Amino acid sequence: MIGPLVAFQPIAGSCARRGRLESGNPTQVCLPKAIEDLRDLGRIPIMKRMPFDLGTISVLGIVGGALLTAALDARRVDASFHLMQIEQVIGGVNGDTSAQAIQLRMRAGGQSILSAASVRAVDASGANEVLLDNTDRNLAGSSLGDRVLITTPNFDKYTDVALVSDFTMAPLPASYLAAGQITFENSSGSTTYWSLSWGGAGFTGSTTGSATNDLDGDFGPPIEIALPSDSLQALLFQGTANARSSTNLADYALTAGAAVFTNNAGNSFTLTQPAVDSADFNENGIVDGADFVLWQRHAGGSGGLAEGDANNSGNVDGDDLAIWRSQYGSSGGNAAATAVPEPHSALLACLCSGAIACRRKGLR
Repeated sequence: MIGPLVAFQPIAGSCARRGRLESGNPTQVCLPKAIEDLRDLGRIPIMKRMPFDLGTISVLGIVGGALLTAALDARRVDASFHLMQIEQVIGGVNGDTSAQAIQLRMRAGGQSILSAASVRAVDASGANEVLLDNTDRNLAGSSLGDRVLITTPNFDKYTDVALVSDFTMAPLPASYLAAGQITFENSSGSTTYWSLSWGGAGFTGSTTGSATNDLDGDFGPPIEIALPSDSLQALLFQGTANARSSTNLADYALTAGAAVFTNNAGNSFTLTQPAVDSADFNENGIVDGADFVLWQRHAGGSGGLAEGDANNSGNVDGDDLAIWRSQYGSSGGNAAATAVPEPHSALLACLCSGAIACRRKGLR
């Protein structure tokens, strides 16, 4: 890199050998080679044979060097991670607050140096900071609009296809969901580049940060609602990919339906309610001996609910029998909500012996 100052010597030597020292004026020197090189890169107009006195060259050296250094520093900043939105957040799925996700979105190209970033949270008072994720690597996708998906381990229970997240986060404490804040910062936590606060007047912490993504550096006021956690909806930034923050209150709204999250590779994952285990194989509204008979007829094979697959695994096996045992006497799928006694051991013995007898008969 060219330094801010370039030495200029009023000596005929090297410049004279290039035929550029103006005769009769020993205070004039040629344009230095370093600035010629910049001219060749298209950064300085053609000035090859224009003489300058030493005072002018000194000023040009200082100003030009400073401008060049600032420009290069700006390029280093832009081609890093700073231009980033907190695009979408969910604090839980259908009441399961162990299933959380944060989706970032790049406001410009070249923002994939995530090893220098972190995501943090504070409570309603702006205190008790929690490091949700100190992102530890860079990503391949670095174009305008590319996403970064950060999830808790249990989030994959609620996606329509197998989840592939970019980073794994610590869960946001449940006590922070009514009012709190998530911030996107540098790895040391000294600079906030984007801030999302919720809970309206219930959040009393600071909403300020860097002006990199918000012109006045104030991301507040907070959005009025709590962070969503009891449905399939998420809190979504309404602006375009290159948009700056205005205020959290104006910028965010709930998704119209089930939220769709996207990772850095561009793969999308729609939130869904997982199928509930049910041992009511004949779907008559009660889990009983008839359902056991269906299971034993297909045990060891494959199939769906009608064949005795209680957990939607595609296989009829011991796991399905365990679900039948736990749901015996219930309506199926609601055993967790109603305490149901397990079938009497004598009944189980009878059913199992019947299953064995049937199998022996089938082998004759």
